[in-house]
Amino acid sequence: MIIDRIEPIALRIPKSPGAADALHLVLCKVTASSGLVGYGECLCLRPAMHKSLLAAIGDVIAPLFLGKSVEQRERLNVEARIRFASFGRAGTNLNALAAVDMALWDIAGKAAGRSLSDLLGGAERTRVPVMASLDRYNDTAKVTARIADALAAKVAAVKVHEFDLDVIEAARKVVGPDLPFVADCNNAHTLADVLANLARWQALDLLWLEDPVWPPEALLAGPSLPRITVGLGADLGSAEQLAVYAKAPVGVLQPDICMIGGVSENRRAVALLGPRGVSIAPHTPFIGPAGLATLHFLATMKQPAYYAVIEASPHMDMYGDSGLTRWQPELNVPTAPGLGFDPDPAFLERYRLTA
Repeated sequence: MIIDRIEPIALRIPKSPGAADALHLVLCKVTASSGLVGYGECLCLRPAMHKSLLAAIGDVIAPLFLGKSVEQRERLNVEARIRFASFGRAGTNLNALAAVDMALWDIAGKAAGRSLSDLLGGAERTRVPVMASLDRYNDTAKVTARIADALAAKVAAVKVHEFDLDVIEAARKVVGPDLPFVADCNNAHTLADVLANLARWQALDLLWLEDPVWPPEALLAGPSLPRITVGLGADLGSAEQLAVYAKAPVGVLQPDICMIGGVSENRRAVALLGPRGVSIAPHTPFIGPAGLATLHFLATMKQPAYYAVIEASPHMDMYGDSGLTRWQPELNVPTAPGLGFDPDPAFLERYRLTA
């Protein structure tokens, strides 16, 4: 099958009807000469990223893929990385590459009549536990109120995006001592900051402390954080970059299927990290094709891991009822060929942004 058309799609999805706040997404629709269609996704979320990602897909990645064979997707992924390595081995170009690569795997699964998890070696499970992933609030009352909503939905774990230790401690009290709890600081601290309050961080009994310090390279040479499991890696662009941190005092590595450049490289990362003695907890801020692709990876992993569902609403589900926009105990792994679902064309038309 020949890659015939590559079409980036920008979406703006209001978080509630008529609301000013919205999720900004970039999808990619790839059509093969057989007529089969596949969908991929970039990590976007912010309106400022729309134009750069649309341009990267259409002007940087598409010319390398058009007219080539779907069956050569993994080789094409490597060739694109090499071609644009001078512009960085992580970032916008790899994010755009991921959307095309993902769509090609979707097409390959549809052509073979096999789900992505089957193409990746077979599913170990049919359901994945859900972690509620909260927005950042910097406000104890707002955070604890949203945690109460998550607990009412009977999620399996909770993640907050806060850096203020007082707020995180208050959140932990509401979550309770038994439910797994993650604090993502988005690199807000220095290593010295964390060490200065080490006893308080330890007392949180975190499943892991995500992106705690800037620069993250400080963890490679600095002292370890005893009784604290560190998680990081969502910003890294290759299996080898992730493997560097497997040597550091890091217990959880978090490949992001978009930032790492797609299914092809994510597959390599899982294989490379498997023997390294670290846990793999994929980064999942997605409600579209990247979410489905990550669900398939989670299904194939030997050790169960959570799918972190961001704050969204049922009306934002481009598949109708995939569960990717709803806090709940578990998510079902799609079983249909490819990613398992295609976005509703009416949904895409409703929320599509035009130039």
